[in-house]
This record gives sequence, C-alpha cells and structure tokens, in this order.
Amino acid sequence: MGITEKIYNILKQRLEEGCYKPGSKFPSESMLADEFAVNKMTMNKIVSRLAGEDYLIRGVRGAGTKVNNRIQQKVKGSIAFIGILQPYRVRILNGCISECARNNYNLIIDTPRIEDLQHRLQVLKNSGIKGIISVGYGIFDLPENMKHICVDYVPLPSEKNPDRGFINSDSYQGGSLMMQEVLRRGHREILVFCTEQFSQNPHATGKPRVTAFHHVMESAGITDFKKRTFYGAHFSMADARHFLKTYLNRYPETTLIVTDSDNSAELLHKAARELKIKCPGDIALTGFGDITLLPIATVHQNPEWQGEMAVRHLISMIEHPDQQYQIDEYMETDLVNVEEIPIRLD
Repeated sequence: MGITEKIYNILKQRLEEGCYKPGSKFPSESMLADEFAVNKMTMNKIVSRLAGEDYLIRGVRGAGTKVNNRIQQKVKGSIAFIGILQPYRVRILNGCISECARNNYNLIIDTPRIEDLQHRLQVLKNSGIKGIISVGYGIFDLPENMKHICVDYVPLPSEKNPDRGFINSDSYQGGSLMMQEVLRRGHREILVFCTEQFSQNPHATGKPRVTAFHHVMESAGITDFKKRTFYGAHFSMADARHFLKTYLNRYPETTLIVTDSDNSAELLHKAARELKIKCPGDIALTGFGDITLLPIATVHQNPEWQGEMAVRHLISMIEHPDQQYQIDEYMETDLVNVEEIPIRLD
C-alpha cells in the first residue's frame, strides 16, 4: 500500500470515528502535509478524494474545508442495556442512548425475565457484546471477560470486583435535603412511609435516604423517629391503608408524611382517597424520584446523568481492559417542587 492510500485510510478512519466534529473546520492541507511529511499536492489529492466521497465539504476560495454534518461515522462497537423498565429507569436508559450516540456505540436493549437472565447474557456475549449496563436485576454472575456497570443499586463490599462498577444517586444527600426542608417549613409532627427498603438488595440494612430522614429528625429533637416509620410491602394497598388507619390514629396531629419514593407517595395517595383523607391536602406528602404527576415536593436523582456516566465508564473498561477500575460513583441530587410543602406558622 502506497503512502497516499495509507494517509487516506487514516483520515477516513478519523472522520468515521468522530475525531473531527461534524460541521467543524477540517485541518488545512498545509497542516496535514506537515503532519504526514508529504507535499501539498499529494495532500490535495487525498482531501479532494474525501470530499468526493462526501466526508468533507469544500468551501469557496479561502473559506477552508469543513467536515460534512451528514457523515456516516463508523460504529465502534455495541453494548447492552438490560433493565426491568419503569418510568425512572427509562430516564436512565435515555441517558445511555444519548451517550452511546455521542461515542458511536450501538445500544442493544433487552428486558429478560429473571429466570432467563443468565441465558440472555450468554446470547449477548456470543453476539459480540463485551459490556452491559443493568438496572433492576441486582448482582448476577457475569460471562467470562464481560464488563458490567450496575445502576441504581447500593453494593455490598463483597459484590465489588474489577469487571463491575456501580453508578447511583446520592440518596442520603437527597433524604437529608428533603427532611431539612420539611423541618425548615415548620413541620414537627411527621411520619415516614416506606415500601422499597429491600426492593434492590435484600441484605441491605436500610435505604440511605431513610437513614438520612432519621438522622435529620433525631438532630431536630424528634427522638421517636423509629416509631414514626412504617415499612410496608412494595405496591401493597393493604399496607398503605393499614398505615394510614393505624398511624394517623396513633399520631393525630400529623401534618406531613415523608415517603421513600414517588411510587410510595402515589400508593399512599390512592389509599388516602379510598379512606376519604386528603393527602396531599389536609396532610402534606413528599416523594423521591421526580417521576410523579402528584403536586408534591420530590427529589430529583439525575437519572439521565447516571445513564450517561454508566456508558462512559463501560466504554473505558471495554477499550482499556488492562487498566484496573474501581467505579462506585454517586450523583448529586436536588429538590424540586419544594413550594408544595406548606409552611407551618404555629
């Protein structure tokens, strides 16, 4: 292969892999001639050939050459997203899709049943997938040489290994922010309603956000915070009704109920309607996750950002397999709709 063909292939590969941003100004022929140690005439032929194949757009005299916006960039590889999808996780998926597009990676989306998971992982590996992002499946056995980023999961120390990383939101921070805002607005008669304590990790001692609720309540002098906290089953209307009947009878001065997720808040709202209780309304309500349509304060966990970071880390693990990785990142959280927390003046 001659020098002209070699330079052409190098520049074509750069263009297909996105080394030059679409729409940007392409390096001048003089600069490229110096880089590859050839004369300008040779470089002019190469650039003209790339322009003829629609990789580049020649400008009028003096305007320079630009990278074609419609260039078909070469796909670097494929990764898989496996998830038990619900609204919050779809937002994580959207972040993954955006980041894959920016990095020229295909994203394969799969939602296998738990009992089919190991089979599907092997199918993905056999099809050339070298890395997966998972949401909602917890920890599972990885096929050999496959990389894994687990999102929205709090790991145990024993679950960490060089082929697996973790991306999560800082839910302890979110829980602290929420309870501090509740107290700042004058609420002291507070209940905590939880339905997701063990939904991700059955060995966990408790969700960090609930721990944060308790720490802030205790610091504010609400010492019976454990007695004011109810743990129910996931999506159990019976538990939600029992909580409202029992705890509102036990704490009749309650002004606000803090929940551990928007799903919990919506469950409680539905149970309250059945019992003719205005919640939110007569009793204020908060959520966690920023996916609800209820008029309540909630915590935004930046799920799209989690998806983007998961893809970035997974691509690094795939493209640099000899490096050692210890990925355990927590994205910042913030409050939204805080104006829905009524201010208590008494």
